[in-house]
Order: sequence, then C-alpha cells, then structure tokens
Amino acid sequence: MRLWWAWKAFIKAFREPEKAKEFVEEKNAAKRVETTDVSHLRLLHDLQQAGRLIDFLKEDIGALNDAQVGAAVRKIHQDCARTVEELVAIRPLRDEREGSLVQIARGYNAAEIKLIGKVKGEPPFSGTLVHRGWRAQKRSLPKITSGQVSDVICPAEVEVM
Repeated sequence: MRLWWAWKAFIKAFREPEKAKEFVEEKNAAKRVETTDVSHLRLLHDLQQAGRLIDFLKEDIGALNDAQVGAAVRKIHQDCARTVEELVAIRPLRDEREGSLVQIARGYNAAEIKLIGKVKGEPPFSGTLVHRGWRAQKRSLPKITSGQVSDVICPAEVEVM
C-alpha cells in the first residue's frame, strides 16, 4: 500500500514539478517555525510580567530627575531579579573579588575567561579581575508548545467600558 502511494506521489511530482516544489517548501517552512527557539522571547515576556521591564526600557527617562528614576528602578530591579533567579539562577564564574590579582593557567577555557589588555606569549597569565563573569546554573523556562510560537512578548491591554 505504501509503495503504491509513493509511486503515485512520484508520478504527480513528475507531471507537476512546480506544485511539488511548493509542497516541499511549505513543509520545510512549517518545520522551521516549529523548531524556532523563542526562549529569549519567553524570558522577556516573564520579565515584562514580573517588573514591566520592557515598559521601563522603552520609556524616555531623559526628562526625569535621578530620584524619580531611582524610585522606579528599585521595584523593577527587585521583581525582575526575583524572576531571573527563579528561571535561570545566574552565578558568578569566578569567586575572587573584582580588582583582585588572579592567575590564568595553561588550558583555561576561553569561553569562560576573556583576556584583555596586553596579552603576549603563552599561559600562565597574571592579571587583574575586571569582571567575574556569569554562568546560568539552571534553565527552567517553561517549554513552549507549537501553538505558542509568536513574536508577541506582551499583548496590548484594552479596558472595555
């Protein structure tokens, strides 16, 4: 039975190659939509829900004084920091304090340590820790079902009277 369907499909594709090409392209496009990673949009959605982070980032704060900005930022910072900790649990890569002298051994992980300044020769290197770096300890963003793939981070809200 399957062989019969395969043969029939081949004959149709042979007679109408343009339709066959369109069919294959549509199937490939559908697969790409399903496999698109939108976890970054999900994180933005969660930060918007928790602390209205995007509203704040898109706001023009040039006319506000420092006290007004500080008051707004405190709540956003608390709410977004809590959400990030729940979803990602970010931890420093290095335990040393910034500004301290550190040794970088031979075979260091270049994804974890970025050497800056006057880098010459081969490791080991000695230098000042400028930034401790960050690592995601856990990743617990909810899985998105295929019906949820969207570029909408936060829908518009309309209060109906």
